[in-house]
Amino acid sequence: MINKIKQLLSSPVQNTTPTNTPPSQTGKLPFSPEATKSFSSSLPTLDNPSESRDKLKLSIVLIVFDMPAQAYKTLHSLSVQYQRGVSESDYEVIVIENRSSNNLQESKVSSIGKNFKYFLRDETEPTPVHAANFGIQEARGEFVTLMIDGARMLTPGVVQYLLAAYRVSKHAIVAVPGYHLGHKLQQKAMLEGYNKEEEQTLLDSIKWPNDGYRLFEVSCLSGTSAGGFFRPFGESNCLGAPRQLLLELGGLDKRFNETGGGQANLDLYKRLVEHSDSVLFCLPGEGSFHQFHGGVTTGQKGEIREEAMRAHFAQYATIRGGAYKPPQKRPIYLGPIPDGAMKFLSKSAQQAETTHAQP
Repeated sequence: MINKIKQLLSSPVQNTTPTNTPPSQTGKLPFSPEATKSFSSSLPTLDNPSESRDKLKLSIVLIVFDMPAQAYKTLHSLSVQYQRGVSESDYEVIVIENRSSNNLQESKVSSIGKNFKYFLRDETEPTPVHAANFGIQEARGEFVTLMIDGARMLTPGVVQYLLAAYRVSKHAIVAVPGYHLGHKLQQKAMLEGYNKEEEQTLLDSIKWPNDGYRLFEVSCLSGTSAGGFFRPFGESNCLGAPRQLLLELGGLDKRFNETGGGQANLDLYKRLVEHSDSVLFCLPGEGSFHQFHGGVTTGQKGEIREEAMRAHFAQYATIRGGAYKPPQKRPIYLGPIPDGAMKFLSKSAQQAETTHAQP
């Protein structure tokens, strides 16, 4: 076959087609290029050179309360067995649990990796704020990623692209988009019977954790990311920032002592992004996926949830002088887009186009 092609290509072209012969119906010439309609399913990984092995670059602080089943899934998604393109020496995971009747096992957490540390705290207020600030203090990395909700699983490229953003800018603020497992926001889905068992069925259907990017197939954008990648986020539940900046800002504001922290995470996100030196990065091909666990804002029904949200909004207004408004700083988009996330990219573009459509 190869020899025949070479013969055809080397032979002089003879015009044997009559002048009155109509052109080819296909419009294609022999051996003309063929279109490739999709990328490889394999996503790229980055070289991750360490500038100095004696200086840790990244600390991930995870806050846990009364959610062991969900937290263990989150912890697995933070391990080097799941995260791609990184090693244990590239980052540490600091797990801080506020004591409940349903705690994690320290030995089980430590067994996940040598880069995992566990702390159990006794709190006097129903907020993760104090635990989060303790984690920031304990962090050895130049950059800290805060996950204030321990029920959020990650996609497999989060850690390598957190590190990549920090190599691009020492002032990087990194926002990982937020999702809910399930095809509706969990506070709505639960009214139709969505529960932990149904969620596990969804995870089994995509064979998680074999391919963490398949989480996009069984999820929807969370409320604070509902506008898509091209509108301002309300917050990020996987939020990265320079440790020094976090310390300068005092971490999370201790006045946010409502159940679950109220709007403490949104407040920190806004203060970090609006800082004059910060450079905002968004990872549209990665995500943090909220598992159903009966939380304050996603697992309560009717008047109970409404009262909690009213208290959260009122506390923010008291502290900051008005209702919360997301920061408007434009992000730099970083990382590849897996096939599963394409629908969210398309939806984001449509919503942005609608926002900026001329009257």
